[in-house]
Amino acid sequence: MLILAADIGGTSARLLLARGTDDGWQTLRLQTLASRKHADFSSLLRAFLLSGEHPQAACIALAGPLEHQRVQLTNLPWSLDAAELAESLGLRQVELVNDFVAQAHGLPLLQPHQLCTLQTGAAPPEGVRALLGAGSGLGMALVAGTPQQPLVLRGEGGHADFAPQDEQQLALLRHLLPRHGRVSLELLLSGPGLTRLYAFLGGQSVDAPTLPSAAQISQAAAAGEVLAVATLELFARLYAAVAGNLALTALARGGVYLCGGIAPKILPFLQRQEVREAFCAKPPMRALLERIPLHVVLDEQLGLRGAAQIAVRLARQAD
Repeated sequence: MLILAADIGGTSARLLLARGTDDGWQTLRLQTLASRKHADFSSLLRAFLLSGEHPQAACIALAGPLEHQRVQLTNLPWSLDAAELAESLGLRQVELVNDFVAQAHGLPLLQPHQLCTLQTGAAPPEGVRALLGAGSGLGMALVAGTPQQPLVLRGEGGHADFAPQDEQQLALLRHLLPRHGRVSLELLLSGPGLTRLYAFLGGQSVDAPTLPSAAQISQAAAAGEVLAVATLELFARLYAAVAGNLALTALARGGVYLCGGIAPKILPFLQRQEVREAFCAKPPMRALLERIPLHVVLDEQLGLRGAAQIAVRLARQAD
């Protein structure tokens, strides 16, 4: 049986064609395409599938709120309907899932070398795990249950309110409020958020045409450029503070996993002591947070792996 898995982000779309096996799947082809170069998902799929390739089942992971297997993507002008996709592609089973639900299903597949542990903690086997990932946007999900029978809960916590922790962060809030009216977490903890932080620290308008992209800021920080370094330091502290809030909200004793495209690229900044302090400094809950593991997921294919897991299950149900 052939399966199709896809992880669609605002910037990149990862696609996998595989053959289902008794214990998982065997990869046949894996490709990353630029999402915004395609008008819709069908166009993207035509660019990926070769003549004669007819998957039986597909799982598509997407960034956006799902309802009745329909979704309007948050960071792309695409809408998808699972039933319409199945009919147009001749698939027996299609399931649309939130991108962080797919990543949560991929967690049991991670190997030790695919994680960088920022805080060891002490995770009980049955502990709830939380995922938090900054990329084109900011996603969240929770995982309970067992690796064999995970219970995954999706969320849209990236659109929750930003809570400043010090005078600098209060100034950041005041800097953004006139333009945005409300400052969400995603407004800061995302690729565009990096540019907003750079503008704030540099005393520039967020509309300045010379502002660098997130990738350019990371490159400049690696070269030691002072403003870029300060931007990534602030981003890392904000990221850790939000991770600590999520750990408290979910009582995520099983650990918090920072995933998505940005965290692995700024790893040296996340490994600093002030980042762990931002995660734990929430009295009177410091002792609790110090016992919660904090990891960075280094595998950027996590969502695709999780989508493949779901697609294999769908294909077996279709047999």
